[in-house]
Amino acid sequence: MHAKMKRLEGLVDDSIAMIRRLEEENAVLKRQLESLAADRQKMMKNSASGRELAEFKGRVRKKLTRVTARIEKAITLQDTLFPEEFDDR
Repeated sequence: MHAKMKRLEGLVDDSIAMIRRLEEENAVLKRQLESLAADRQKMMKNSASGRELAEFKGRVRKKLTRVTARIEKAITLQDTLFPEEFDDR
């Protein structure tokens, strides 16, 4: 019985050590990922494709703003043309 308890304690200790090692590796990988993302952002900002993407996003935002304004205008016109008062005849 004592041998089984010792074996179980050993497995628990090994598991705890492995978890700590994995947590450390995970932290290192997270830092590397953040660094790569920052480098990618720098490259995107400085590249022609990054500028093109930013311009495209700006054009899409303008179009969406215009469409949204048209939808809101149509909604207000609809409310004036078709009031929600029902006639119970």
